[in-house]
Amino acid sequence: MSKLLLYRRPDYLNRPVGPIQATDCARFIERAKKTENTIPEDLSFDKIINRETCVPCSLNDFMNYLVYVEHNAENLQFYLWYKDYCTRFHALPEHEKALSPPFTQRSSEEEIFRNGEGFTRLKEKNSYASMRDNGPPSNREAGDTKTSDEFGMFFSQIRSPTKSDFSSVPSDADVTAQAGYNWQPFTIQPMREEINRVMRHYIAFTAPRELNLSHKDRALCLHALQHTTHPSALANVAWVAKAALRGQSHPNFVRWSISNGNKPRVLFARSAGASTIFLGFLIAVLLVLSARSRWWRIFAGVLWYMAFVTMICAYKGLCIILHMSHSRCLKPWEQSCDDQELFDAEAGGVGSLAATMQSRRQTGGMGYESSKRESSKDSDYGWKRTSGSTFGTFGPKNDDWENESWVGQYKRKNLVRRVFDSNVRIKNESLKLLQDRIVIGSCLWAAVATIPLTAIFVSLPKGGFY
Repeated sequence: MSKLLLYRRPDYLNRPVGPIQATDCARFIERAKKTENTIPEDLSFDKIINRETCVPCSLNDFMNYLVYVEHNAENLQFYLWYKDYCTRFHALPEHEKALSPPFTQRSSEEEIFRNGEGFTRLKEKNSYASMRDNGPPSNREAGDTKTSDEFGMFFSQIRSPTKSDFSSVPSDADVTAQAGYNWQPFTIQPMREEINRVMRHYIAFTAPRELNLSHKDRALCLHALQHTTHPSALANVAWVAKAALRGQSHPNFVRWSISNGNKPRVLFARSAGASTIFLGFLIAVLLVLSARSRWWRIFAGVLWYMAFVTMICAYKGLCIILHMSHSRCLKPWEQSCDDQELFDAEAGGVGSLAATMQSRRQTGGMGYESSKRESSKDSDYGWKRTSGSTFGTFGPKNDDWENESWVGQYKRKNLVRRVFDSNVRIKNESLKLLQDRIVIGSCLWAAVATIPLTAIFVSLPKGGFY
Protein backbone atom coordinates (compact mmCIF):
# COMPACT_ATOMS: atom_id res chain seq x y z
CA MET A 1 0.00 0.00 0.00
CA SER A 2 2.73 2.47 0.95
CA LYS A 3 4.62 1.72 -2.28
CA LEU A 4 1.55 2.61 -4.32
CA LEU A 5 0.83 5.79 -2.37
CA LEU A 6 4.43 6.99 -2.37
CA TYR A 7 5.48 5.89 -5.86
CA ARG A 8 7.07 8.71 -7.85
CA ARG A 9 8.28 8.90 -11.40
CA PRO A 10 12.01 9.56 -11.91
CA ASP A 11 12.68 13.23 -11.23
CA TYR A 12 13.55 15.38 -14.22
CA LEU A 13 17.20 16.45 -14.40
CA ASN A 14 18.31 19.34 -16.58
CA ARG A 15 21.40 19.22 -18.75
CA PRO A 16 24.58 20.69 -17.24
CA VAL A 17 25.25 24.29 -18.18
CA GLY A 18 28.66 24.15 -19.82
CA PRO A 19 31.04 21.21 -20.31
CA ILE A 20 30.45 18.01 -18.33
CA GLN A 21 32.86 17.95 -15.41
CA ALA A 22 33.79 15.17 -12.98
CA THR A 23 31.25 16.49 -10.47
CA ASP A 24 28.50 16.19 -13.09
CA CYS A 25 29.47 12.58 -13.81
CA ALA A 26 29.37 11.78 -10.08
CA ARG A 27 25.90 13.33 -9.92
CA PHE A 28 24.78 11.23 -12.90
CA ILE A 29 26.05 8.02 -11.28
CA GLU A 30 24.30 8.83 -8.01
CA ARG A 31 21.04 9.54 -9.79
CA ALA A 32 21.26 6.32 -11.81
CA LYS A 33 21.49 4.36 -8.55
CA LYS A 34 18.52 6.21 -7.05
CA THR A 35 16.29 5.50 -10.05
CA GLU A 36 16.83 1.74 -9.85
CA ASN A 37 13.82 1.51 -7.52
CA THR A 38 11.55 3.58 -9.76
CA ILE A 39 12.49 2.06 -13.14
CA PRO A 40 11.77 -1.66 -13.74
CA GLU A 41 14.59 -3.90 -14.86
CA ASP A 42 12.84 -4.45 -18.20
CA LEU A 43 13.15 -0.71 -18.91
CA SER A 44 16.75 -0.39 -17.75
CA PHE A 45 19.37 1.44 -19.77
CA ASP A 46 21.14 -1.76 -20.79
CA LYS A 47 17.90 -3.36 -21.99
CA ILE A 48 17.09 -0.34 -24.16
CA ILE A 49 20.61 -0.08 -25.60
CA ASN A 50 20.63 -3.80 -26.43
CA ARG A 51 17.27 -3.46 -28.23
CA GLU A 52 15.46 -5.72 -25.78
CA THR A 53 12.50 -3.38 -25.23
CA CYS A 54 9.52 -2.62 -27.43
CA VAL A 55 7.58 0.49 -28.38
CA PRO A 56 7.24 3.07 -26.87
CA CYS A 57 10.46 2.43 -24.92
CA SER A 58 12.59 1.00 -27.69
CA LEU A 59 16.01 2.25 -28.72
CA ASN A 60 14.34 3.96 -31.66
CA ASP A 61 12.03 5.84 -29.29
CA PHE A 62 14.98 6.75 -27.06
CA MET A 63 16.78 8.27 -30.04
CA ASN A 64 13.66 10.15 -31.14
CA TYR A 65 13.26 11.55 -27.64
CA LEU A 66 16.85 12.78 -27.58
CA VAL A 67 16.52 14.36 -31.03
CA TYR A 68 13.08 15.97 -30.75
CA VAL A 69 12.57 16.60 -27.04
CA GLU A 70 15.87 16.80 -25.18
CA HIS A 71 17.94 17.94 -28.20
CA ASN A 72 20.91 15.97 -26.91
CA ALA A 73 21.33 12.95 -29.18
CA GLU A 74 25.10 13.23 -29.66
CA ASN A 75 25.94 11.13 -26.59
CA LEU A 76 23.79 8.21 -27.73
CA GLN A 77 25.00 8.39 -31.33
CA PHE A 78 28.61 8.36 -30.20
CA TYR A 79 28.09 5.64 -27.60
CA LEU A 80 26.36 3.30 -30.06
CA TRP A 81 29.21 3.81 -32.50
CA TYR A 82 31.78 3.19 -29.76
CA LYS A 83 30.17 -0.10 -28.74
CA ASP A 84 30.16 -1.27 -32.34
CA TYR A 85 33.72 -0.03 -32.85
CA CYS A 86 34.99 -2.02 -29.87
CA THR A 87 33.40 -5.17 -31.26
CA ARG A 88 34.85 -4.65 -34.73
CA PHE A 89 38.30 -3.73 -33.43
CA HIS A 90 38.64 -6.78 -31.20
CA ALA A 91 37.54 -8.96 -34.12
CA LEU A 92 40.57 -7.86 -36.18
CA PRO A 93 43.49 -10.23 -36.74
CA GLU A 94 46.21 -10.04 -34.11
CA HIS A 95 48.81 -8.60 -36.49
CA GLU A 96 46.50 -5.65 -37.26
CA LYS A 97 45.62 -5.03 -33.63
CA ALA A 98 49.33 -4.98 -32.83
CA LEU A 99 49.66 -1.82 -34.92
CA SER A 100 47.37 0.02 -32.46
CA PRO A 101 48.40 -0.89 -28.92
CA PRO A 102 46.30 0.19 -25.94
CA PHE A 103 46.88 3.78 -24.89
CA THR A 104 48.80 4.41 -21.68
CA GLN A 105 49.16 7.95 -20.41
CA ARG A 106 52.90 8.52 -20.28
CA SER A 107 52.76 12.27 -19.84
CA SER A 108 50.97 14.59 -17.49
CA GLU A 109 48.28 17.05 -18.43
CA GLU A 110 50.79 19.88 -18.04
CA GLU A 111 53.02 18.33 -20.68
CA ILE A 112 50.12 18.13 -23.11
CA PHE A 113 49.29 21.78 -22.71
CA ARG A 114 52.97 22.75 -22.75
CA ASN A 115 53.53 20.99 -26.07
CA GLY A 116 50.36 22.55 -27.45
CA GLU A 117 51.34 26.20 -27.70
CA GLY A 118 48.29 28.39 -27.96
CA PHE A 119 45.86 25.68 -26.83
CA THR A 120 45.28 27.39 -23.49
CA ARG A 121 44.42 30.62 -25.23
CA LEU A 122 42.01 28.75 -27.47
CA LYS A 123 40.45 27.16 -24.40
CA GLU A 124 39.85 30.57 -22.85
CA LYS A 125 38.39 31.92 -26.08
CA ASN A 126 36.13 28.91 -26.44
CA SER A 127 34.92 29.27 -22.84
CA TYR A 128 34.01 32.88 -23.57
CA ALA A 129 32.13 31.83 -26.70
CA SER A 130 30.26 29.18 -24.71
CA MET A 131 29.23 31.73 -22.08
CA ARG A 132 28.25 34.18 -24.80
CA ASP A 133 25.93 31.65 -26.43
CA ASN A 134 24.46 30.71 -23.02
CA GLY A 135 24.59 27.00 -23.66
CA PRO A 136 26.81 23.94 -23.83
CA PRO A 137 29.28 23.59 -26.71
CA SER A 138 27.04 21.13 -28.52
CA ASN A 139 24.42 23.87 -28.89
CA ARG A 140 26.70 26.45 -30.50
CA GLU A 141 26.28 27.18 -34.16
CA ALA A 142 28.84 25.09 -36.00
CA GLY A 143 29.39 27.70 -38.66
CA ASP A 144 29.91 30.66 -36.31
CA THR A 145 32.21 33.03 -38.17
CA LYS A 146 33.62 34.55 -35.00
CA THR A 147 34.66 31.14 -33.70
CA SER A 148 36.30 30.47 -37.06
CA ASP A 149 38.19 33.77 -36.78
CA GLU A 150 39.47 32.78 -33.35
CA PHE A 151 40.79 29.53 -34.74
CA GLY A 152 42.47 31.45 -37.53
CA MET A 153 44.25 33.71 -35.07
CA PHE A 154 45.92 30.84 -33.26
CA PHE A 155 46.22 28.11 -35.87
CA SER A 156 47.16 29.19 -39.36
CA GLN A 157 46.46 25.72 -40.73
CA ILE A 158 42.73 25.91 -40.06
CA ARG A 159 40.49 26.60 -43.04
CA SER A 160 37.54 29.00 -42.79
CA PRO A 161 34.16 27.26 -42.88
CA THR A 162 31.37 28.28 -45.20
CA LYS A 163 27.69 28.54 -44.39
CA SER A 164 26.65 25.03 -45.37
CA ASP A 165 26.09 22.41 -42.71
CA PHE A 166 28.95 20.15 -43.58
CA SER A 167 31.52 22.85 -44.25
CA SER A 168 31.69 23.20 -40.48
CA VAL A 169 33.19 19.71 -40.14
CA PRO A 170 36.79 20.37 -39.02
CA SER A 171 39.56 19.09 -41.25
CA ASP A 172 42.39 16.84 -40.08
CA ALA A 173 44.60 19.94 -39.83
CA ASP A 174 42.03 21.58 -37.55
CA VAL A 175 41.93 18.58 -35.24
CA THR A 176 45.68 18.20 -35.03
CA ALA A 177 46.06 21.91 -34.36
CA GLN A 178 43.55 21.64 -31.52
CA ALA A 179 45.56 18.76 -30.10
CA GLY A 180 48.55 21.09 -29.98
CA TYR A 181 51.00 18.86 -31.83
CA ASN A 182 52.64 18.75 -35.22
CA TRP A 183 52.18 15.12 -36.16
CA GLN A 184 51.31 12.90 -39.07
CA PRO A 185 48.63 10.26 -38.55
CA PHE A 186 49.67 6.63 -38.54
CA THR A 187 47.86 5.62 -41.70
CA ILE A 188 48.89 1.99 -41.36
CA GLN A 189 46.89 1.62 -38.17
CA PRO A 190 43.56 -0.15 -38.60
CA MET A 191 40.48 2.06 -38.89
CA ARG A 192 42.54 5.26 -38.83
CA GLU A 193 40.29 6.92 -41.41
CA GLU A 194 37.19 6.17 -39.34
CA ILE A 195 38.83 7.49 -36.18
CA ASN A 196 39.73 10.71 -37.98
CA ARG A 197 36.09 11.16 -39.00
CA VAL A 198 34.94 10.58 -35.43
CA MET A 199 37.41 13.19 -34.24
CA ARG A 200 36.06 15.69 -36.75
CA HIS A 201 32.38 14.95 -36.00
CA TYR A 202 32.39 14.51 -32.21
CA ILE A 203 35.64 15.51 -30.50
CA ALA A 204 36.92 18.65 -32.22
CA PHE A 205 35.73 22.15 -31.44
CA THR A 206 32.91 23.35 -33.75
CA ALA A 207 32.19 19.76 -34.80
CA PRO A 208 28.61 19.28 -36.07
CA ARG A 209 27.92 16.77 -33.28
CA GLU A 210 30.38 18.09 -30.73
CA LEU A 211 30.23 16.24 -27.44
CA ASN A 212 29.85 18.32 -24.31
CA LEU A 213 33.34 17.52 -23.01
CA SER A 214 35.52 19.42 -20.60
CA HIS A 215 38.69 20.94 -22.03
CA LYS A 216 40.79 18.43 -20.12
CA ASP A 217 38.90 15.40 -21.47
CA ARG A 218 38.99 16.80 -25.00
CA ALA A 219 42.74 17.46 -24.89
CA LEU A 220 43.55 14.04 -23.43
CA CYS A 221 41.38 12.30 -26.01
CA LEU A 222 42.95 14.13 -28.94
CA HIS A 223 46.38 13.38 -27.49
CA ALA A 224 45.58 9.67 -27.18
CA LEU A 225 44.16 9.40 -30.70
CA GLN A 226 47.40 10.75 -32.13
CA HIS A 227 49.16 7.55 -31.12
CA THR A 228 46.64 4.75 -31.51
CA THR A 229 43.23 3.77 -32.80
CA HIS A 230 42.72 1.35 -29.92
CA PRO A 231 39.31 1.77 -28.20
CA SER A 232 41.12 2.65 -24.97
CA ALA A 233 41.99 6.04 -26.50
CA LEU A 234 38.27 6.89 -26.45
CA ALA A 235 37.41 5.13 -23.20
CA ASN A 236 37.27 8.31 -21.11
CA VAL A 237 34.99 10.08 -23.60
CA ALA A 238 32.76 7.01 -23.83
CA TRP A 239 32.55 6.89 -20.04
CA VAL A 240 31.40 10.52 -19.89
CA ALA A 241 28.79 9.90 -22.60
CA LYS A 242 27.55 6.76 -20.86
CA ALA A 243 27.33 8.51 -17.49
CA ALA A 244 25.22 11.29 -19.02
CA LEU A 245 22.98 8.75 -20.74
CA ARG A 246 22.50 6.59 -17.63
CA GLY A 247 22.07 9.35 -15.09
CA GLN A 248 20.29 12.06 -17.06
CA SER A 249 18.86 11.08 -20.43
CA HIS A 250 17.59 7.59 -19.60
CA PRO A 251 15.58 8.50 -16.43
CA ASN A 252 14.19 11.55 -18.24
CA PHE A 253 13.18 9.32 -21.15
CA VAL A 254 11.35 6.84 -18.91
CA ARG A 255 9.58 9.72 -17.15
CA TRP A 256 8.54 11.12 -20.54
CA SER A 257 7.41 7.69 -21.81
CA ILE A 258 5.09 7.15 -18.84
CA SER A 259 2.91 9.99 -20.08
CA ASN A 260 0.27 8.59 -22.44
CA GLY A 261 -1.08 11.93 -23.64
CA ASN A 262 0.31 14.95 -25.40
CA LYS A 263 0.42 18.34 -23.66
CA PRO A 264 -2.98 19.57 -24.93
CA ARG A 265 -4.59 16.28 -23.87
CA VAL A 266 -3.09 16.40 -20.38
CA LEU A 267 -4.03 20.08 -20.00
CA PHE A 268 -7.57 19.23 -21.07
CA ALA A 269 -7.69 16.44 -18.46
CA ARG A 270 -6.55 18.84 -15.74
CA SER A 271 -9.16 21.39 -16.78
CA ALA A 272 -11.88 18.73 -16.81
CA GLY A 273 -10.85 17.57 -13.34
CA ALA A 274 -10.88 21.10 -11.93
CA SER A 275 -14.29 21.77 -13.49
CA THR A 276 -15.70 18.56 -12.04
CA ILE A 277 -14.43 19.46 -8.57
CA PHE A 278 -16.18 22.82 -8.82
CA LEU A 279 -19.35 21.09 -10.03
CA GLY A 280 -19.19 18.73 -7.05
CA PHE A 281 -18.97 21.63 -4.61
CA LEU A 282 -21.87 23.37 -6.34
CA ILE A 283 -24.07 20.28 -6.07
CA ALA A 284 -23.05 19.72 -2.44
CA VAL A 285 -23.86 23.31 -1.45
CA LEU A 286 -27.23 23.23 -3.22
CA LEU A 287 -28.15 19.96 -1.49
CA VAL A 288 -27.10 21.33 1.90
CA LEU A 289 -29.31 24.38 1.44
CA SER A 290 -32.28 22.27 0.31
CA ALA A 291 -34.69 20.13 2.32
CA ARG A 292 -33.50 16.93 0.64
CA SER A 293 -32.11 14.04 2.64
CA ARG A 294 -28.48 14.50 3.55
CA TRP A 295 -27.58 11.18 1.88
CA TRP A 296 -28.11 12.76 -1.52
CA ARG A 297 -24.90 14.67 -0.88
CA ILE A 298 -22.91 11.48 -1.42
CA PHE A 299 -23.35 12.04 -5.17
CA ALA A 300 -21.11 15.09 -4.84
CA GLY A 301 -18.47 12.77 -3.37
CA VAL A 302 -18.69 10.58 -6.48
CA LEU A 303 -17.88 13.60 -8.64
CA TRP A 304 -15.05 14.63 -6.33
CA TYR A 305 -13.54 11.16 -6.44
CA MET A 306 -13.52 10.99 -10.24
CA ALA A 307 -12.18 14.53 -10.45
CA PHE A 308 -9.35 13.90 -7.98
CA VAL A 309 -8.32 10.73 -9.82
CA THR A 310 -8.28 12.62 -13.11
CA MET A 311 -6.32 15.53 -11.63
CA ILE A 312 -3.66 13.40 -9.93
CA CYS A 313 -3.16 11.25 -13.03
CA ALA A 314 -2.94 14.33 -15.23
CA TYR A 315 -0.37 15.83 -12.86
CA LYS A 316 1.80 12.80 -13.62
CA GLY A 317 1.18 13.01 -17.36
CA LEU A 318 -1.53 10.36 -17.65
CA CYS A 319 -4.95 10.66 -19.24
CA ILE A 320 -7.23 8.29 -17.33
CA ILE A 321 -9.48 7.78 -20.37
CA LEU A 322 -6.56 6.63 -22.52
CA HIS A 323 -5.28 4.44 -19.70
CA MET A 324 -8.55 2.54 -19.50
CA SER A 325 -7.83 1.22 -23.00
CA HIS A 326 -4.03 1.08 -22.45
CA SER A 327 -3.52 3.52 -25.30
CA ARG A 328 -1.29 6.53 -25.88
CA CYS A 329 -1.35 9.52 -28.19
CA LEU A 330 0.85 9.23 -31.23
CA LYS A 331 3.86 11.52 -31.18
CA PRO A 332 3.83 14.26 -33.82
CA TRP A 333 6.67 12.61 -35.76
CA GLU A 334 4.71 9.34 -35.81
CA GLN A 335 1.79 10.94 -37.64
CA SER A 336 3.48 11.97 -40.87
CA CYS A 337 1.30 11.90 -43.96
CA ASP A 338 1.59 13.53 -47.34
CA ASP A 339 -0.03 16.86 -48.20
CA GLN A 340 -2.94 15.37 -50.15
CA GLU A 341 -3.90 13.10 -47.25
CA LEU A 342 -3.75 16.06 -44.89
CA PHE A 343 -5.95 18.14 -47.22
CA ASP A 344 -8.50 15.34 -47.54
CA ALA A 345 -8.54 14.88 -43.76
CA GLU A 346 -9.02 18.61 -43.21
CA ALA A 347 -11.95 18.62 -45.64
CA GLY A 348 -13.55 15.57 -44.04
CA GLY A 349 -13.31 16.75 -40.44
CA VAL A 350 -11.94 15.05 -37.35
CA GLY A 351 -13.48 11.67 -38.15
CA SER A 352 -11.88 11.63 -41.57
CA LEU A 353 -8.56 12.59 -40.02
CA ALA A 354 -8.76 9.72 -37.56
CA ALA A 355 -9.49 7.31 -40.40
CA THR A 356 -6.52 8.69 -42.34
CA MET A 357 -4.18 8.27 -39.39
CA GLN A 358 -5.50 4.77 -38.73
CA SER A 359 -4.72 3.87 -42.34
CA ARG A 360 -1.21 5.30 -41.93
CA ARG A 361 -0.63 3.23 -38.81
CA GLN A 362 -1.72 0.07 -40.57
CA THR A 363 0.61 0.70 -43.51
CA GLY A 364 3.48 1.93 -41.34
CA GLY A 365 3.99 5.57 -40.40
CA MET A 366 6.98 7.56 -41.52
CA GLY A 367 8.96 9.25 -38.77
CA TYR A 368 12.36 10.89 -38.56
CA GLU A 369 14.09 7.54 -38.36
CA SER A 370 12.44 6.07 -41.47
CA SER A 371 12.26 8.95 -43.93
CA LYS A 372 14.28 8.29 -47.07
CA ARG A 373 14.70 11.74 -48.57
CA GLU A 374 18.29 12.64 -49.31
CA SER A 375 19.86 15.77 -47.93
CA SER A 376 23.33 17.20 -47.31
CA LYS A 377 26.59 15.50 -48.20
CA ASP A 378 29.80 15.18 -46.27
CA SER A 379 32.03 17.44 -48.34
CA ASP A 380 35.15 15.47 -47.41
CA TYR A 381 34.00 11.93 -48.07
CA GLY A 382 30.90 12.27 -50.21
CA TRP A 383 28.80 10.64 -47.50
CA LYS A 384 25.15 11.16 -48.36
CA ARG A 385 22.87 11.54 -45.39
CA THR A 386 19.45 9.97 -45.31
CA SER A 387 17.02 12.37 -43.72
CA GLY A 388 15.86 10.72 -40.53
CA SER A 389 18.88 8.46 -40.14
CA THR A 390 19.43 9.44 -36.52
CA PHE A 391 21.45 6.27 -35.95
CA GLY A 392 23.99 7.36 -38.57
CA THR A 393 27.36 7.97 -36.94
CA PHE A 394 28.35 10.78 -39.28
CA GLY A 395 26.16 13.58 -40.48
CA PRO A 396 25.06 17.16 -39.95
CA LYS A 397 23.88 18.69 -36.71
CA ASN A 398 20.87 17.02 -35.17
CA ASP A 399 18.69 20.12 -35.44
CA ASP A 400 17.94 19.75 -39.16
CA TRP A 401 14.71 17.87 -38.35
CA GLU A 402 12.97 21.24 -38.10
CA ASN A 403 12.52 21.10 -41.88
CA GLU A 404 10.71 17.75 -41.78
CA SER A 405 7.19 17.76 -43.24
CA TRP A 406 5.49 16.66 -40.02
CA VAL A 407 6.57 19.85 -38.22
CA GLY A 408 4.47 22.09 -40.46
CA GLN A 409 1.61 19.61 -40.50
CA TYR A 410 1.41 19.48 -36.72
CA LYS A 411 1.57 23.26 -36.40
CA ARG A 412 -1.46 23.54 -38.70
CA LYS A 413 -3.56 21.37 -36.39
CA ASN A 414 -6.03 23.29 -34.26
CA LEU A 415 -6.31 22.79 -30.51
CA VAL A 416 -9.33 20.48 -30.66
CA ARG A 417 -7.60 18.10 -33.06
CA ARG A 418 -4.52 18.05 -30.86
CA VAL A 419 -6.57 17.23 -27.77
CA PHE A 420 -8.36 14.36 -29.52
CA ASP A 421 -5.29 13.22 -31.43
CA SER A 422 -4.81 9.74 -32.87
CA ASN A 423 -3.83 7.03 -30.42
CA VAL A 424 -2.39 3.54 -30.49
CA ARG A 425 -2.29 0.68 -27.98
CA ILE A 426 0.73 0.35 -25.70
CA LYS A 427 2.65 -2.88 -26.24
CA ASN A 428 5.27 -2.57 -23.50
CA GLU A 429 4.05 -4.52 -20.46
CA SER A 430 6.57 -2.94 -18.09
CA LEU A 431 5.38 0.52 -19.05
CA LYS A 432 1.77 -0.57 -18.49
CA LEU A 433 2.77 -1.75 -15.01
CA LEU A 434 4.24 1.66 -14.16
CA GLN A 435 1.11 3.39 -15.40
CA ASP A 436 -1.08 0.99 -13.40
CA ARG A 437 0.88 1.83 -10.25
CA ILE A 438 0.37 5.55 -10.87
CA VAL A 439 -3.37 5.12 -11.49
CA ILE A 440 -3.88 2.88 -8.44
CA GLY A 441 -1.94 5.35 -6.32
CA SER A 442 -4.07 8.17 -7.71
CA CYS A 443 -7.23 6.26 -6.80
CA LEU A 444 -6.00 5.78 -3.24
CA TRP A 445 -5.02 9.44 -2.85
CA ALA A 446 -8.39 10.47 -4.32
CA ALA A 447 -10.15 8.31 -1.73
CA VAL A 448 -8.08 9.89 1.05
CA ALA A 449 -9.20 13.35 -0.10
CA THR A 450 -12.80 12.48 -0.96
CA ILE A 451 -13.95 10.52 2.10
CA PRO A 452 -13.32 13.27 4.71
CA LEU A 453 -14.69 15.95 2.39
CA THR A 454 -17.87 13.98 1.75
CA ALA A 455 -18.26 13.17 5.44
CA ILE A 456 -18.10 16.86 6.32
CA PHE A 457 -20.86 17.81 3.88
CA VAL A 458 -23.05 14.84 4.85
CA SER A 459 -22.81 15.81 8.52
CA LEU A 460 -24.03 19.36 7.92
CA PRO A 461 -27.68 20.03 8.90
CA LYS A 462 -30.33 20.76 6.29
CA GLY A 463 -30.80 24.33 5.21
CA GLY A 464 -34.47 23.90 4.29
CA PHE A 465 -34.53 26.98 2.04
CA TYR A 466 -36.39 25.13 -0.73
